[in-house]
Amino acid sequence: MLINAYSKSVYNIALNFFAERDIASDVTQEIFIKIYSNLDKFREDRNLTSWIFTLSKNYCIDYWRKNKKFLLNTQELDDRINSGAPTPEEKLAKESEIDVLRRKLTQLDPDLRLILILRDIQDLSYQEIAEKLSIPEGTVKSRINRARLKLAQAFLREGS
Repeated sequence: MLINAYSKSVYNIALNFFAERDIASDVTQEIFIKIYSNLDKFREDRNLTSWIFTLSKNYCIDYWRKNKKFLLNTQELDDRINSGAPTPEEKLAKESEIDVLRRKLTQLDPDLRLILILRDIQDLSYQEIAEKLSIPEGTVKSRINRARLKLAQAFLREGS
């Protein structure tokens, strides 16, 4: 039941965090194993969605830290962000831009990367992000601002 209800959300977190479908699938499976093995630690006075989200976020950060060198060298573009019917040239240009953006995202600290994924890729509101991360809405706004500035600096450094 948990897998049916939350697999898409957990997978999307992992996919946007790692930008590679195979890794996202593996991480999603590992997250659900972790959720299952920690169900006895879930307190019923907490929100189940927030608890699953927190476990997913923490697992992605831990996985990234343990595999940082490998992940930075194997980032591949997935073509799921195409809309309409672009020409092959437009598609190639878009894929190239997305690939560059995802590589730049991997240079950010995991917490800043996650906050940009939630806001700019998953299109969550500030309030939804605050609830998922259990932080004040003002903190969400300041972290998003800091993350966007660091991302812009990464582009300026390399002239991309």
